[in-house]
Amino acid sequence: MQTVEELNKSVVRRFNEAFIINGDLQAFEEIVAPDFINATAPPGWPADKESTRDFILLGLRKAFADLTLEIFDMVAEDDKVFTHKAFTGIHVEELLGVAPTGKKTTLRIMDLIQLKDGQYVKHWSVRELKTTV
Repeated sequence: MQTVEELNKSVVRRFNEAFIINGDLQAFEEIVAPDFINATAPPGWPADKESTRDFILLGLRKAFADLTLEIFDMVAEDDKVFTHKAFTGIHVEELLGVAPTGKKTTLRIMDLIQLKDGQYVKHWSVRELKTTV
């Protein structure tokens, strides 16, 4: 039987792979609680569930062609999961106020997700956008 921490890590991995990389809206609806709060929403985006969905679909996924994910570290304790990861792709549309470069670009993120009953309830992150020369 899996521990709560192992289950929470599998939920976070599914969110990143199924929803962010593959755009699976059913996965998003199953994983993100209705009262979800994004404590570090990008500038100009509200901190709610719908805005988080829209930022990923209309911001991140549209900004990068050939979007890929690499998870470097994932650590869980109690109801929280920390993830150090990077999304990489060709930067084709504006993202986080940065004009498209047409070059390979990486968005490195350190996330902390709080979960309850297998769903995201709160999120914090630090983001860094870098273009490969």
